[in-house]
Amino acid sequence: MPDPHLARHDAENLALALLRHGARVGVVHWATGLKSTVLAGWYRQLHGRAPPRGPLPDSAGSMIRTRTEHAAASLFGVVYAEHRRDGALGRMIDPQGLVRAYELYLALIDGPHAGVLGINQAWIVARDLRAGLAAIAWCPSCEARYIAMRDAILIGCPLCALYARAGGRASPRRAGHPDATTR
Repeated sequence: MPDPHLARHDAENLALALLRHGARVGVVHWATGLKSTVLAGWYRQLHGRAPPRGPLPDSAGSMIRTRTEHAAASLFGVVYAEHRRDGALGRMIDPQGLVRAYELYLALIDGPHAGVLGINQAWIVARDLRAGLAAIAWCPSCEARYIAMRDAILIGCPLCALYARAGGRASPRRAGHPDATTR
């Protein structure tokens, strides 16, 4: 039988890791089961202000508006897909995997960049991947994996689009084209 004190300690450590990154109290409560009032107090202690309120966006597709944001979400999504542990139900977000993937994502971008994903946006990407509202797709042109979202305003590979916008040669085979595949 698992030790309840150890389980509580693990939940508190996970909560603090999520809160340090700025996760919303509701997300942390869902991930840990700890009381929202306690979590809100910890958020205030860590950040010197009250935690943000209000609902999270319904989907990743509704919050990602630029190719840079799409590329950032893709980087996180691919890292998360590689580092998550599937829950017993197969439809649960792995909170520890989310924190590991988010910290690796931050290390990969290494510094303040436009389009950096916050932990709450990363949670939404992970949620959409688990719910089947987003999938990891493969671009046949640049051979990168990226997030393809059902209700997104941006389709296709964000890396090819950013490369073409920067003056690179436009890809003859777009990732949003019918010959794109998901992996």
